[in-house]
Amino acid sequence: MRGPARRVAIAALLVATTVAGLLAAWFVSGWGDIASRQHAIARAPVDEASHRADELARELRATLAGIVARESDRPYFHYQNLFHDPRAGGSQNVTPSPLAGASPEPFVLGYFQREPDGRVTVPAINDDVPELSEPAHLAANTRFRAEVIRAIATPLAPVAVAASAQRVAIDPNTYLQNTNSTIVFHRQQQPAMAAAAIESTVAGPVTITVSAYQWRTLPYAGEPALVASRTIDTPDGRLVQGFVIDRSALTGWLADRAGPLVATLDTGLGDTATELAPGWHLAIAPNPRTLAAASDAAHALARSFLVRFAIAACVALIAGILVVWLVARAEALARERSQFAAAAAHELRTPLAGLQLYGDMLADGLGDPAKVPDYARRMSEEAARLGRVVSNVLGFSQLERGNLSVSARPDDLADALRELASRAEPALDRAGCALELDIPAALSASIDRDALARIVGNLLDNAEKYTRAASDRTITLAASKIGERVEVRVRDRGPGVARGAHLFAPFVRGTDRDAPAGLGLGLALSRSLARAMAGELHYRDAPDGGAELVLDLAG
Repeated sequence: MRGPARRVAIAALLVATTVAGLLAAWFVSGWGDIASRQHAIARAPVDEASHRADELARELRATLAGIVARESDRPYFHYQNLFHDPRAGGSQNVTPSPLAGASPEPFVLGYFQREPDGRVTVPAINDDVPELSEPAHLAANTRFRAEVIRAIATPLAPVAVAASAQRVAIDPNTYLQNTNSTIVFHRQQQPAMAAAAIESTVAGPVTITVSAYQWRTLPYAGEPALVASRTIDTPDGRLVQGFVIDRSALTGWLADRAGPLVATLDTGLGDTATELAPGWHLAIAPNPRTLAAASDAAHALARSFLVRFAIAACVALIAGILVVWLVARAEALARERSQFAAAAAHELRTPLAGLQLYGDMLADGLGDPAKVPDYARRMSEEAARLGRVVSNVLGFSQLERGNLSVSARPDDLADALRELASRAEPALDRAGCALELDIPAALSASIDRDALARIVGNLLDNAEKYTRAASDRTITLAASKIGERVEVRVRDRGPGVARGAHLFAPFVRGTDRDAPAGLGLGLALSRSLARAMAGELHYRDAPDGGAELVLDLAG
């Protein structure tokens, strides 16, 4: 095996061994970590739901217990529309119950009382004095009482009060005024009414027995409802008082605090349910979207690792190939450098040799003296040949770097165009083209005459090239003022330009492969010159066929 081939083989073997070992070690260790992280991601929503369920259950149980505690401290006579406050002393007066307006508890839908005769009353409605009913929500309170009568009152028929119930002693005046609150109200309105109608006939304190609140699950509006009730024993009979928990408020409260989790409040039992009140349970489950997102995240984690691994493997493979290619390319570059040096020397040697030959002949007085002018002309031609090479390189370099030097100022555009036409017309005539002018007598624009000459020369040269197969070889050079701008138009009657052609890109030509030869630099240079004069060069199809290139200049 030759030296270069051996170096390539050794480099390939070393790179393959190193890359394979590193990738294998990375994959084994990385995949184990990915599997552990996937399990943690998949379990995270379930663990969060379980933890949040415990927190919400504790908070909600405390909230319900607080409601019961506050209602247990409430005097029994608050459940009627009018009541006498014992703190008012012996005077006879009543005032609206604190429950007659909006519910003081946000979770309580409404309060009710079942009278000894079976009637159901609510604090917000006064059947005897309708004007005392709470007006803002009268319809809602009426529906609430009707639903209590229909579905709740019968199951809450009074039962015997437990021996452990609380017994409260109140003075006879307070008891009688609360029992006859409507009469007291009318007496307040009509002071002349006899007071004897409510005077006490009881000798001592009145004992009221109040049982503790008990939670019950009863139907309300077609759905199970959480109802708290208590029994009140009075000298005039047994009352049942209670309130209904607003299930929608409870559900909204849970939804707000559960966030993206799915909170379910129901009367059924479940494996993951937590009891809130007798017969009521709270279950928290991860949101399906959260579970799907966790699954997606776990899969994305694996995909990300595999993608990184694949990218790293590809990069390593490419790097290995590049190392091998560089080793192989090093020998080829050495050969190419020597070939390039030979080609460059050959390209410059011929004109330089001619210059040196004729220069030596002139310097030493050799050759035919009569041919001295011919020798000088040959030297000039060789110098021009070198100049064209240098000029081509510099011109393209200016275009690439944008170092086109243009100085535009107001000038007589019409005069400049007629001068350019007179220069170009003889060559166009010899090529078989007719130049048609449509230039006003006087027209000024902001131009650089040298740049304008190069642009118009390129446009006329293009028009001549691409109309060689046309039946009408007339080329029109026109100029006109359009508003604040000036247009210079060069139009031919040739085949036009194919749609989608990139006319103004260097080395790109707008026609097919049968078009006249050229590098495709003319229009690119012309547009750059136009823009340097604060103008623009663009193409449009001529109305009756052919191409029209328009130079737009500042007036």
